[in-house]
Amino acid sequence: MKIAMIGLRGIPAKSGGIEYAVENLAVELAKLGVDVTVYCRTPYCPKKPKNYKGVKLRYIPTINTKYTEAFVHTTLSTFDAIFRDFDVVHYHAMGNAQFSFIPRIFGKKTVVTLHGLDWQREKWGLIAKTYLKFCERCITIFPNKVISVSQKIKNYYQSKYRKEIEYIPNGIRIEKKVKLNRLKRFGLKKNKYILFLSRIVPEKGLQYLIPAFKQLKTDIKLVIAGDVTHTEEYLAKIKDMAKNDPRIIFTGPLYGIDKVEAYSNARLFVLPSTIEGMPIVLLEAMSYGLRPLVSDIPENMEIVHDKKNAFKNKDITELRNKLSHLITEKNSNKKESADVKIIKEKYSWSTIAKNSLRLYNEK
Repeated sequence: MKIAMIGLRGIPAKSGGIEYAVENLAVELAKLGVDVTVYCRTPYCPKKPKNYKGVKLRYIPTINTKYTEAFVHTTLSTFDAIFRDFDVVHYHAMGNAQFSFIPRIFGKKTVVTLHGLDWQREKWGLIAKTYLKFCERCITIFPNKVISVSQKIKNYYQSKYRKEIEYIPNGIRIEKKVKLNRLKRFGLKKNKYILFLSRIVPEKGLQYLIPAFKQLKTDIKLVIAGDVTHTEEYLAKIKDMAKNDPRIIFTGPLYGIDKVEAYSNARLFVLPSTIEGMPIVLLEAMSYGLRPLVSDIPENMEIVHDKKNAFKNKDITELRNKLSHLITEKNSNKKESADVKIIKEKYSWSTIAKNSLRLYNEK
């Protein structure tokens, strides 16, 4: 079977949950004997290898702006894919769903994975939100199969459109903890910092986390690790909110061993997001035994079942109070709950790949 994957910046993943998810899914499918090709956006892939861990890579240009990047790349990738011998074209993200009818005209099966209800994201204006709403409806008509990474999205389509879609969550790779070494350059000490690690975009909720943290009287630091893509103005706003507090440290994006170090040595992990799909960073953090503190949105609560580890969405006062309690609680990052064991068992990429392959083979 030959599969094409479209709708991401590229692999190996440098940022973004979709890139991480596609990388791991594609690699596991390749191990199962599937011929996988991932379409990558030229601006994000300066080295351009032809193969990554058994996965073929194709590089297609785009117009690299906030509103054109994905649309142009998916358009060009789709028209490249229809003239190749793929059996399945697998689109990722809601905004690419409207293209899924084109390969079908040429006798190819199409699959769309929903990583979130993208029209809810705060970065989009009225025109973009209207377009994404259109894409949402396309999903009910165009593709052969639809996958949701969260139960919330699955339930949404069932309730609104009476559309049955498959639930296949994102996964994680279990890594061994390491000692703090490279991150000492930021003045960090083991168990002496709170970690936020994600894309720096409005829906991740830093505009609530920073004022909540600044109200705390503590020598614990707040590490904000992440990258921006067309959200530089938001990052500037966040840095302005954090100024005059030397405890708040912006590291930029962390990859590889730096990311492993960050997870391995933090006191707790905080994710104050206002919307999510299936937050891979939360799964990763909990796999290290990190105590999480998350907003109580359904997507987060699918993973974090203990309400002691959640606060009311967008409530700065409750977030401050929960932070204060958890950072003063002894050994809070050592308290592995039943959730952690479930994560290690349930969110395996090999299982996710097998479920995806089963879906590809269905009529």
